[in-house]
Amino acid sequence: MKNLELSQRLSKLSARDLQLYASKCLQTYCNAKLIRHESIDELIAHLVSHPESGNLGEWERNGALLALNGRGDEMPPDLAASIPVQDIEEFSYLVDCVVEVGIVDMYGAPTDLPLGFVDKAVSVLSKNNIELPAL
Repeated sequence: MKNLELSQRLSKLSARDLQLYASKCLQTYCNAKLIRHESIDELIAHLVSHPESGNLGEWERNGALLALNGRGDEMPPDLAASIPVQDIEEFSYLVDCVVEVGIVDMYGAPTDLPLGFVDKAVSVLSKNNIELPAL
């Protein structure tokens, strides 16, 4: 699927579905780059539990407490040591983008920012010639 077609399809998704797709992008990237760590699994599990509505504040607080949380905190040292040096910055960027999908509009009116962060995640995969996950 071409990126333009994908962007059009993504633009029709709910915030929760965008978060799910972004989480798939992170998982796909990690699988392709053979990056494995418990903190990644915990982050992805948290992201896919993004509620459509309800207790978003609690969900956000729980995410901030994760060892890998995509909010500017240092990643666990053993995770950083397991990632090739040339991929650390890109991995951190991808994690930050994927996390922002679910929280950027959390306390305000809906915007196009979640879609923009998904587009950034898609770009990282595309730049690395990693097949995009199915919608």
